[in-house]
Amino acid sequence: MQLDALAAADCREVIMETASTRGARPKLRTALDMLKPGDTLVIYKPDRIARSMKELLFLLEDEFHARNVNLEIRTGICAGLHKPNGQTIADKMLFMVAAMAAEMERELIHERTMDGLAAANAQGRYGGRPAKVDNDTLAIARARRQRGESVTAIARHLKIGRSTLYRALAQDDDSAQAPTSA
Repeated sequence: MQLDALAAADCREVIMETASTRGARPKLRTALDMLKPGDTLVIYKPDRIARSMKELLFLLEDEFHARNVNLEIRTGICAGLHKPNGQTIADKMLFMVAAMAAEMERELIHERTMDGLAAANAQGRYGGRPAKVDNDTLAIARARRQRGESVTAIARHLKIGRSTLYRALAQDDDSAQAPTSA
């Protein structure tokens, strides 16, 4: 959907950043550095360039308005074209309220997700990928290891990664050495 919306906006170039940590967003920085006065940066939603209201306002004031760059938001609560010198105080206030509502919505979604995961955990259901090494696979690996086979050969035979097998064997060793209380 995002790529379709950007294509509909006749974007000259689409820059995608797959995974990043807060503050370390090299592709966003490159995109911002490429912008010249009068250019328009088109984004799908505000959370594509900012993780919080504070960060969004910083970008608007220090990056876009200071350099006379327009920001076009295609969808969401802040959708529209935001020009550095074309906004009235009422437009700016409305934008800030909308951005705060979007940030609050993100926080609520996060809280509901965490509550759902905790409830599932309490019921004995766990998310994530299924374990690659089950008890049967671990028993086979242990037996082959005791016969002197290398972890590399065992992992290749079981079609799992060496690091996965090392981790499973280490966890197994830790649980075997844990003291038991009687």
